[in-house]
Amino acid sequence: MNHLDERKQTLKQLESTQYDILILGGGATGSGTALDASLRGYKVALLEKGDFSQGTSSRSTKLIHGGVRYLAQFHFKLIYEALSERKRLLTNAPHLVKPLQFVLPTYVWWEKPFYSIGLTMYDLLAGKSIVPGHERISKATALDYFASLKKQNLKGGISYYDAQFNDARLNVTTVRAAKENGADVVSRMEVTNFLKDANGKIIGVTAKDSLTKKVVSIKAKVVANTTGVWIDSLRKLDDPKTENVLAPSQGIHLVFDKEKLPCRTAMIIPKTADGRVVFVIPWEGKVLLGTTDTPIQKIENEPLPLQSEVEFLLKTGNDYLDTKLTKEDIESVFSGLRPLISTGDKKDTKSISREEAILVSDSGLVTMSGGKWSTFRKMAEDLTDKLISVGKLPSKMKCFTASFAFPGADGYSKHLVAKIQTMYDLPYETAVRLSDAYGGEVPLILGKKPKEIKKGTGYFVEEIKHFVKKEFALSVSDVLSRRWRLIFLDLNLAESLAIPTNNILAKELGWKETEKKSSLNELLKHIKDLKKTIA
Repeated sequence: MNHLDERKQTLKQLESTQYDILILGGGATGSGTALDASLRGYKVALLEKGDFSQGTSSRSTKLIHGGVRYLAQFHFKLIYEALSERKRLLTNAPHLVKPLQFVLPTYVWWEKPFYSIGLTMYDLLAGKSIVPGHERISKATALDYFASLKKQNLKGGISYYDAQFNDARLNVTTVRAAKENGADVVSRMEVTNFLKDANGKIIGVTAKDSLTKKVVSIKAKVVANTTGVWIDSLRKLDDPKTENVLAPSQGIHLVFDKEKLPCRTAMIIPKTADGRVVFVIPWEGKVLLGTTDTPIQKIENEPLPLQSEVEFLLKTGNDYLDTKLTKEDIESVFSGLRPLISTGDKKDTKSISREEAILVSDSGLVTMSGGKWSTFRKMAEDLTDKLISVGKLPSKMKCFTASFAFPGADGYSKHLVAKIQTMYDLPYETAVRLSDAYGGEVPLILGKKPKEIKKGTGYFVEEIKHFVKKEFALSVSDVLSRRWRLIFLDLNLAESLAIPTNNILAKELGWKETEKKSSLNELLKHIKDLKKTIA
């Protein structure tokens, strides 16, 4: 059965099934909750209006971390919880979440002891950790770790560890795991209305399939709103009189080649001219410079960076680097809208806590927002507990996700890269990419002799077939943005692979010529829009 036939079957199930829990929004929180609730034995459905992780959840800083900057705000509970979750993810998804060393450079004599005090607290909050604790380092060691650091007045620094990850791949893997454990999951489904009983309580939704344009009715005992920056839109669909609670901000990241920004570790710039934190992070063979924290008024499906944000990041980077960064050096750029909840001042989003909040409307709609990727598992556990309570669902099994091994974790080891290199005669960088994307499933996905979609790129036809069969890919943007991360890494390479990737998808999904053109044009327009912002 191909994916579209399976999808049709799922749509029929949506109409004929009485669900315990219906989750709207397939980002980090929604997918995590679908996995948690399905593992506990509840009948779960998950709807996403676009592609899974298309929004904020694919546009993060790629960090699973406690939040060093929260030390200054005394958010010790938030840090402790995030560091506990960091340890779980390093164990449960070792192919997708990995230790990452940071350098915090110091340029004034008192900075090293000052930051060391804070990071001692960070280490204590981490408890018995998988990653090493912090240490003070000399100027020579700092430059060995991060060669492009500005040398003038450099005193040395602090080395500490957090973790980084592939956000969209963890998101899609979580959705896949939820489906494999009984959840009905469908993308390209937009909620058009809530179904209510005579007492005004929500008993389901109507949703429109953007592929077939068919509207279906879905019944559930309790409905969760985990739509990120769109939570207020759904809350107003439920109750037009409800007040907005969202205080969205935009973060952006500029992407550079490692030869332009040589580094063996990440770097944190703890305080910029206006108090924001900026990271410089090696990721997927490139280097990311981000993020800003800009309050925004308009919410877009495909947010684009502001020129002022690009200029701010270039200036901040150049203040701390000996390498001179210009717009011509930028290989890609991505923006994400953060769904922060605030009932107070929404203008200063950098001071709003990232802690999540759960809201329950009079109709029984349960909304969760705020939080961050680092704590998504615990957020999902808390939300599932709340949904069980609000929906008056029978108590079943306990939460299993604290020790749940994600698809790909089985068979993954530090020797996998060498094994893949030998098995397929691949360059080291390609073997690392495959190992970090699929873990122990690489041989299952690639088979005996994989075929490159374009010679010398290290991307394979068999991967695209896997994306369609197991990972819900329905367009060339799904593949190049979120299954592979090429839109986020190298706009020119993504553009060069667009047509061959689209041709393979057309064959796998049985597209008509109009569908084939639509998929390709959507991607090429997005690439063109991104290139304009950094021109």
